[in-house]
Amino acid sequence: MPKEYFFFLLAYLLGSIPTALLVAKPFGIDPREHGSRNLGATNVARLLGKKWGLITLLGDMGKGIVPMLLALSLFKGHPHQEWLVAGSGFAAFLGHLFPLYLRFRGGKGVATATGVFLVLCPKALGIALMCFILAVKFSGFVSVGSLLASALMPFLIYLFCPQKTYILTASLMALLIWIKHKDNIRRLLRGEEKSWKKK
Repeated sequence: MPKEYFFFLLAYLLGSIPTALLVAKPFGIDPREHGSRNLGATNVARLLGKKWGLITLLGDMGKGIVPMLLALSLFKGHPHQEWLVAGSGFAAFLGHLFPLYLRFRGGKGVATATGVFLVLCPKALGIALMCFILAVKFSGFVSVGSLLASALMPFLIYLFCPQKTYILTASLMALLIWIKHKDNIRRLLRGEEKSWKKK
């Protein structure tokens, strides 16, 4: 196996690490059985508090950042470095969505995608995060912010970091994030989505 593909496999396995489960385990809570039953920072924050939600968020972001930084270092000067860096981030993202350790049933990928875009195009991510914050503030739904920000990323990367590999990566990730949010979309359309705002 060429070392590039072996590296992608390692990135996938790193992305498969269930941060939410590791954070919640000492409390005797399985996020898959409580709250929204999602392995993400938002659900952990609801179940255990904002501090633990933040730790989960940072851990999930790190799963995207670490393999990409390693790829930047290991494949420096490689003729396909751009593809290798983006591919390692995408592999980690797939690991979070479809983790080997959990029978391929993982989270929705927003935090890991945030880590990936932080390396790929920080300026585009900064604008997407502002849109995310405004969407959550005015709608009250984290899912609305996540869907909006992910949909904007391909266009923002086209404006600020117009490499074809990055645009393709962002487009595929946005599509998968929307697919993973299908239940949220249904609840939003029915008016049943749980608001982040305290009533």
